[in-house]
Amino acid sequence: MPPDFEAEDNKYIKYRKQSDRLTNAIHTAQQNGYVEIISKEMLDQGLPPQFFYLALQESNFDRYASGPMTRSGIAKGMWQFVPQTATKYGLRVGPLTDLRRPDPGDERDQPAKATRAAARYLKDLYTTDAQASGILVMACYNWGEDQVLPLIRSMPPNPRQRNFWQLLARDRDRIPRETYDYVFYIVSAAVIGENPRLFGFDFDNPLEQLNAP
Repeated sequence: MPPDFEAEDNKYIKYRKQSDRLTNAIHTAQQNGYVEIISKEMLDQGLPPQFFYLALQESNFDRYASGPMTRSGIAKGMWQFVPQTATKYGLRVGPLTDLRRPDPGDERDQPAKATRAAARYLKDLYTTDAQASGILVMACYNWGEDQVLPLIRSMPPNPRQRNFWQLLARDRDRIPRETYDYVFYIVSAAVIGENPRLFGFDFDNPLEQLNAP
């Protein structure tokens, strides 16, 4: 991790410490069994279990979360799938797709099924030019691979030179602030999650059970 990237991550760790959002979200995940659901699915797909924190950033683990109306429709569920991507990854979209409310007929609101679809989507992103960096995969998830991949393809082919920090150094003015914040909030949550009490949080590493014998 370059020193500048580490300094930026420390800044977002400080932001995390200014609210109860992280603590409340972790408690929600633990109380509803989402830690096990997400970590198992990611590992089954050969993915880092730390993608657990991507769902946190997307929805605070709120299975009924609904985003604003966009040109791609309303993103729903813990993983905030828009209708087209949900359908592509095997999720049934319900009849209330254009309304910001829970929909019993919409599988985006079902944690296990939506997590399986999200893991498949992330795995597919790893097969693209974003494969050199899990953080680039996260950027694709947020901004869209059609936006991120052309920028990556114009970078040097050496994986060491294909990372999010290098992309920022070259194309910062083209990357939305939302995506910039998104990546650093996820990374900061993952760093805190390794030893929350070291950073002053009142919970233990939610993924620690994965390291247990």
